[in-house]
Amino acid sequence: MDDPRRLINPHLTPTLVDAQATHYPNMIQIYIPKHPILRNPTGVKKTKHQSLEEEAGIYAKEKNQERSIRRAKKKIGDYILCNSFDLFATFTIRDDRQNSDHSKQKVLNWLKNQRNRKGKFQYVIVPEFHKDLRSLHFHALLGNYTGTIEKAINPKTGHQLKQHGRNVSQIGGYTLGFTNVMHVNDKPIDRSKLSAYLKKYITKDMPSFHGRQRYWASKGLILPELEDNPDEWYKHATPDWIQENDNGTIMRFDLNKNALVDIISRFKD
Repeated sequence: MDDPRRLINPHLTPTLVDAQATHYPNMIQIYIPKHPILRNPTGVKKTKHQSLEEEAGIYAKEKNQERSIRRAKKKIGDYILCNSFDLFATFTIRDDRQNSDHSKQKVLNWLKNQRNRKGKFQYVIVPEFHKDLRSLHFHALLGNYTGTIEKAINPKTGHQLKQHGRNVSQIGGYTLGFTNVMHVNDKPIDRSKLSAYLKKYITKDMPSFHGRQRYWASKGLILPELEDNPDEWYKHATPDWIQENDNGTIMRFDLNKNALVDIISRFKD
């Protein structure tokens, strides 16, 4: 009798996946589930298919909202770790700012207008409520934005505003409200900090829109590549970070610190 596992797809042989590597520009993450996952192969060694954690069903017991928040955080983290951003900006809306849909559309229209006039640039945007829990403002990471960046001047002192010891600027010509812009570094450690900072706004109390959309990202952003059953080089290298939970083990290897991992990852094929 045929193995029932083959009935998943009669044209493909199911594969047991006992480890998955996620390849970021400066880091490799290895996920090892406690129990191998059975699925059909894609025919490509590196793919952008569903992550092993999701396919393992670790979100199955979560409520829909919790699952949505977890996935949004992961996607934002992947975008930030895989793409270059040089500006962190906060956008406010002056008029009708308590209408979430109108505020969102105003910002999206401004972004579209800027891309048409200034050329394409990358962005990831997360909305947040003000303390009144009704008015919106938006936090964004921008990359390759060529619009005018001006000094933000304190009207009382006449000097440039500072926040957390950094000079604050603003986007020239933004008329919807106010902007607060800071230049950020693009080093791996800075990307990780930015990822953590932006993800903290993804909460159950944040605004959500049609289709439960919690953030917006420009087209063409890079996502990490996933590799099923990678060579077991990770068993012979020391991870820079490791975590174990009820579902398995996660290990991270910093390519800038670990020369062995860097060499193996480049010549693994």
